[in-house]
Parts: sequence; C-alpha cells; structure tokens
Amino acid sequence: MSGDPAGKYSAQTHGDSSQAIGFVGKLFLSIFVGDVVEFADRAKHWGGWNWPPFLLVLLLGSYALISAPDGPPHQFVYVYLAIAGSLVLALGRLAHPKSDRLARHWRVLMSAAAVMLAVAATVGMDYLSDHGEIDITGRTSLTPRGEVTSGSELSLVVTGPTDRAHLRLKLTISDAKGDQGFCEPESRYAAQLRDRASTRVEEVRSGRTVDFPLGGLQGQIEVQIALRTNEGCQMNVSVAEAALHD
Repeated sequence: MSGDPAGKYSAQTHGDSSQAIGFVGKLFLSIFVGDVVEFADRAKHWGGWNWPPFLLVLLLGSYALISAPDGPPHQFVYVYLAIAGSLVLALGRLAHPKSDRLARHWRVLMSAAAVMLAVAATVGMDYLSDHGEIDITGRTSLTPRGEVTSGSELSLVVTGPTDRAHLRLKLTISDAKGDQGFCEPESRYAAQLRDRASTRVEEVRSGRTVDFPLGGLQGQIEVQIALRTNEGCQMNVSVAEAALHD
C-alpha cells in the first residue's frame, strides 16, 4: 500500500502502517519545514534600512557584556535590562518593517530607543569598570589567626591595587567555645586604617558594616582592630565581606 502522491511537503511510505506513517511525516514536514520556509519568505521583506540599527544594537550589547568587570551581580541589573530592552525593540522593528499596526513615527522611535538603550548599557558598563564595586574578600588576610580574647589586637591586610576611594568592611565575631548566649552579645571591636586615627570607629558589633575613606591611599591597605569582649571569652574573628567602592 502506498501513501498519497508526493506534494510540496509530503512523504511516501509503504507497508501496513503506511497511512499512519505518511500522516506523521506530512505533519512533521508541514510544521518544521513549512515554518522555516515561511520565515525565509518573511525575511525577504525585511527592509534593508532596518538592519544597521539592529547590527549596531547587537555590537554595542556584545561589547558591554564582554567588557563587564568583576563585581556583585546586583550592580549590573540596570545594564542587563537596558541590553535586553534594546534587543527586544531592535528585533521587533526588524521583524515588522512595514507593519500596518505601527505608524511610521512609532517605527522610527522604536529604532531610536533601541540604539539609545544599547548606548546607555555600554556607557553604564564603562562606568562600572571605572567606579563600580569590587569584591576583595578573597584578597584579605587577618592575623593573628585562631582564638583571640578581650584586648587582642588584630591586623587585617588587603593586598593588590587600591582602585577605589572607600573600603567597606564587615567582620564576624563568634564564640570559639559555642557559648553564644554569654560572649557574643557583648563582643565588639574598634578599628582604623593604620596611622590614620581620623578613620577610627568604636563599638562595632559583629555583622555591622563600616566604611573607611581611603583618601588617596595607594597599594596595600592595613586595618588595625582591637577586640573587646567579656573576660574569659575566647572568640574567632573572620572577614564576612570586604569591598572597594567610590
């Protein structure tokens, strides 16, 4: 038994299940091949003047993504939204070059808005490269290591270049013996940049964020820390977060 004669998107089959197989083959070809052909036919009608804005948006968006610096993801949200918005507008304008539903001035505005968003994303990424937040937690070292007691003095050193104007620091103080109810609530510390008494902060509790103006400091950063806690308490001090920012 044979199926129907071959048509534009048809398949010929032989055997007991030829009708079922022929139906499935036709359905597959009509869905996938037909969609591809329809897309190709539609692409022929895309206006040539719509391609330059689309390619410009694609180029600017790619540059912004490639040049993205290291840093916390939250500071890139608006840049990523600008890139996504520019691509949506550019694709919409490209796919509907002569849509009756869009007046001419709206089509022009779509192209202009897509390019402006792509430019804004590129400028925003360049700004973040120069002034964005830099996570330096992995560049810190705290000495002495291990358990410390009330009155202990510690030194926190940040290695590498100092590319921003401020250091933001968050320390965690935990009870080395696990008796959180007695020692941790009363633990606090004082801190300052080495040889810069004007930056000193007092009575800082565990988990609180402090900010030190670097004032043009170049190279290695050193923070002097003095622990205060109850007598007899043995504590662990660690760096929860350290970041450079403007």
